[in-house]
Amino acid sequence: MSLDSILLTHAEVAVAVAGFASVVAVLQRPLTLLQRQRFFSILLGALTQILSCLTTVSLMGVGMDGPVLWRTASVATLALLILVTAVLYLPMRTLGAHGIVVINVPVTYFVYVLFAAMWGSLLANLFVVAVPGFGLYYSYMLLGLANLFLVFADVVVGGGEGTF
Repeated sequence: MSLDSILLTHAEVAVAVAGFASVVAVLQRPLTLLQRQRFFSILLGALTQILSCLTTVSLMGVGMDGPVLWRTASVATLALLILVTAVLYLPMRTLGAHGIVVINVPVTYFVYVLFAAMWGSLLANLFVVAVPGFGLYYSYMLLGLANLFLVFADVVVGGGEGTF
């Protein structure tokens, strides 16, 4: 299986998670402010995964290869993560104390650890390893997908305050 087909399959899985989250949100209407933020976090996480995959495939399509490809993809993804983090977490301030713990407490800590590991793998791909490659970049992708599944599963089973 080629790298671009792996990334496109990964993007399809992220689209499926976003679709299932949308169906759950529609069935749970009307959504409270907290529920809307939880739904929004799943959608933005899926969007980040999709755009990261498509950006990398596009870079491959223009002929970029080797360490330059993975460093460029890591920079683009870090810029996207900074934007998504600002868009996602700034509105959480209006939720007060509930803004820090969007889902139940143990899952929230695990999500934050996964999120830090995502950032760490991209930064390592940029600055630490001598030859950046697909392994570290895809570890970011898998950590992001695990994060999405964890939040979605917790939301669907009714973790945290109320349901989704």
